[in-house]
Amino acid sequence: MSTADSTRVTGLLPASTRVVELGETFSTALAGRFLERLGAHVTRVVPTGEEAELDTLGPRLGDDEHGPSAAGVWLRQNKDTIDLDPRAPEARARLDDLLDDADVVLIAGTTSRWSEKGIDLDDVRRRASRAVIGHVTAWGDDGPRTHLRSNELLLQAAGGFMNLVGSASREPVRLGSHPLQATAGLLVLDGVMIGLFHRQSTGQATSFETSEFEAAAHLEWKIASTFQTGRPIERRGDEGGGPLVARTRDGYFGLFFTPRDWDGVKEMLGDPRLGDPRFATPRSRALHERELKELVEETTLPMSKKELYARAQARSIPSGYVATMSDLLDSPQYRARDFFQWVEVPGVGTGEIPDAPWVVRTIDDLDEEDAV
Repeated sequence: MSTADSTRVTGLLPASTRVVELGETFSTALAGRFLERLGAHVTRVVPTGEEAELDTLGPRLGDDEHGPSAAGVWLRQNKDTIDLDPRAPEARARLDDLLDDADVVLIAGTTSRWSEKGIDLDDVRRRASRAVIGHVTAWGDDGPRTHLRSNELLLQAAGGFMNLVGSASREPVRLGSHPLQATAGLLVLDGVMIGLFHRQSTGQATSFETSEFEAAAHLEWKIASTFQTGRPIERRGDEGGGPLVARTRDGYFGLFFTPRDWDGVKEMLGDPRLGDPRFATPRSRALHERELKELVEETTLPMSKKELYARAQARSIPSGYVATMSDLLDSPQYRARDFFQWVEVPGVGTGEIPDAPWVVRTIDDLDEEDAV
């Protein structure tokens, strides 16, 4: 089955699969989005009057600064939304009906926060007794940080990521987008799929809990293992450990070369001044980073980032260019894989959003390809 000449298939779960998102964070919304792409019917339950995290995120769509959040449009696509007051009897009965029928329940927020809203999570678990339940918090459901608010910036700071990115002479910077919250969402998806498989195999429902802070530790396990073995942790700018990011004619290009790649970098750039002893070792390159970058940009500024990427690939030098949204939307690889979906955004118009990062193929599809 080729995705170029057929409908892109991402569904794997039975269409009868019911998912309830109780509350919403970026991580639970991402898990719900991917469950929807797997074929499930997803319903968001939003407590009345509560500001949704996704609605606070930029960038905004349309000309209005208060337009819909791009992240919200993507993560809520094809989901039903129910706004209800948990303390109202009729609304609570409706929630109970959803939980009775649920195969998966994603709970965002701590037990104490839900108790303040009038919902006992133990009651939720009893009601959704046949469902796989994933409970996701920012810092954990107990402990000294439980009451703290969170966002991607705070998670990156607390998880040590902001100590690894950027220049040592400048303030810390965060990684773009929501990598830690997205990682938590993918781990939640893992837990749900394992739970569904277990239920199918044994008939028993399961529940699990995790936190976005634990996802940060899972993602950057090298920091913990390096610390435990007594090795020094590389910080921003140490030993030339970070990439060399240079300007190009049409954007930015990053060289992630290792010491053994340095001769190839010099050959690729073709500037004899790079043979200066100041740039001979990782340490000396780090000490003279500014001068090195100025020399490199004399070569890279007249060139396109894709041209540089091709040169680096030809020499097996780890590298990459900073892709704009237009670069991604025009990517021949993405287009060949039918990676984007057209959607209608009320009040804005039509646009494209990323589809699921997989294609489902059956054994029959593979046998048919082999026959061809």
